[in-house]
Amino acid sequence: MSAGYSPPRQSATYRAIAGCGGTLAAVVVIGFVWVMATLPEPPPPGTTAESQMAPAMERDAWDYARALFDASRDAPLTEARLAAVPVPHEGAIEVAALSREGETTVVTFSTHARYGRPDDLKETMACYQAELIARLGHPNLKNAPDSFCAGRAGTRPKETPGSQPNDSASGASGGTRPSAAARVSRPRTAA
Repeated sequence: MSAGYSPPRQSATYRAIAGCGGTLAAVVVIGFVWVMATLPEPPPPGTTAESQMAPAMERDAWDYARALFDASRDAPLTEARLAAVPVPHEGAIEVAALSREGETTVVTFSTHARYGRPDDLKETMACYQAELIARLGHPNLKNAPDSFCAGRAGTRPKETPGSQPNDSASGASGGTRPSAAARVSRPRTAA
């Protein structure tokens, strides 16, 4: 370069665009970092919402109603016979009431499920009434108010597969065997 050469001057417009572009790039980077830092963490594996349990609970209710209907075709249902009715594989069932009027048997029961984080599970319940009328050929299942099942709802001890309800001297029964209705109301797990 010659001693008298001077570089061309940058225009004010070019300097303004470069300054705004640099500032905009810095704002975008800071905004991206802030968004990434404030995103909620995904829930741990196995976390469920209460609304996710409703279809499974209804499916369990229908399975149990069909099992009740099948059992009622052989002979009238009694509290003792209810204890032998199989429960759905995944479900926890509590029978709240059994009544019979003429050829109609009505079983009021609740289905139970647990939801939430694996280390902080909560319980939800749905109450149903199954009308069993032999001439219909199928059970008539309908939702019932939770108050119909509320007397039986609550925290229930978890049983291991193959265990018999209230057979041990430990636990809330203190070694005494409750009535058949109380045994039916305990959750049972399928083998």
